[in-house]
Amino acid sequence: MSEEIEQEIKLKRITIKTETGSKWFDEPEKLLAWVQQQRQLYAFHAQQSQRYQMHQLFTTFDQSWNNLQKQVTDGLKRFKNDPDNYNNRVEQFSNSFNSFLDSKKIFTEEAPFYEFVKRQADKSVEFGLAAIAAVFDVNVSPIDRKMYQGLQEADAYISGNQDRVKDEADSLQMLKERWDEEQTSQRDTWITEYQTTIDEATRQNLKVDGLISDWQDQTETQTADLETHKEQFKAKFDDELASAKTDLENLTKTYDDKLALHAAVRYWGIQQKSNRNKAIGFGIVMSLMIIAVVTTLMVFVDTHLNTTIKDVALNKLITVAVITTFGIWLIKVAANIFMSHLHLTTDAQERRTMIHTYLALTRKGQGPKDEDRQLILQTLFRPSTTDMVKNDQGPTQLVDMINRLSTKSN
Repeated sequence: MSEEIEQEIKLKRITIKTETGSKWFDEPEKLLAWVQQQRQLYAFHAQQSQRYQMHQLFTTFDQSWNNLQKQVTDGLKRFKNDPDNYNNRVEQFSNSFNSFLDSKKIFTEEAPFYEFVKRQADKSVEFGLAAIAAVFDVNVSPIDRKMYQGLQEADAYISGNQDRVKDEADSLQMLKERWDEEQTSQRDTWITEYQTTIDEATRQNLKVDGLISDWQDQTETQTADLETHKEQFKAKFDDELASAKTDLENLTKTYDDKLALHAAVRYWGIQQKSNRNKAIGFGIVMSLMIIAVVTTLMVFVDTHLNTTIKDVALNKLITVAVITTFGIWLIKVAANIFMSHLHLTTDAQERRTMIHTYLALTRKGQGPKDEDRQLILQTLFRPSTTDMVKNDQGPTQLVDMINRLSTKSN
């Protein structure tokens, strides 16, 4: 019961998503120190930002970081003894941080372009300001010689020169190292928890052996009966210990598989959500197209063709044919795209379901054999296929009709 209570009041770990991945903090003090450190990334600008009319951008940076710092000091640090309130504020902080990062109101030292900004700022303040202006797409004025040169170098960097390739490679390597560290930490935690259980079982075994020894000393006349009970007890204990070790091995294997497939589950989840949203969007577009085409035809027919067939001009009939053909073609394209994204959504959902099922079977010790794993992984990671536009050849009906009309006129 005490372990369940302790689990319920456990403080939530602070997790934020930076430009290159996730970052974790065990306590608010470490997060506060990190936030204060990030505010120094752009401190080089001093008063030069006003000269080039960039002061508003740096004011936005300061206001955003002030907001985050206030959430840490007035929220997280204040409510450490109130787990429910604390966990809610952790979630609020993560959402605020993601919002500021997505709207380009802050940047961190983990941004791929930060090393370039730092190198430029070491050359001169103007070069550093030019790098930030290029990254955040801010206009600068006036443009003197230094600023012009700095903007040229920043433009070359953004266009993808060797420095940018190296910076992005270094950023990915740092992300990999951080994930490796997190994986090792989590695995050590699991091993420690289950090692405690095994140690407790070992202590109980030693205690039982001591009791048996005492019973042997005190009851010599019942030695034979005591030996029988001892052997039975030891056999039962060995069976339970073997069962515990088997469960531990299954849990360890399941954890390893989960780490290996974590990226795949996350990827297919993103794909499922993205394709579902696109399917909804194209479904709406298709519906609007149908309404627009039908409305256009009704208005045109009512306006220009509300007479006998003999009085209708040929150009009006051609106009109706053009509107109808292109309308049907556009609706067909939208329907193809809609069905493709609907298919991809179902495919992504099925892959996630298969991965979760595979992990569940592994947890229960019913996972596939090593020789069958290759077949399962090939099924999970097969390429996604779709015939989105391969059958779309344009409004050929209109071309055929024009050819037939041209033949008749000749």
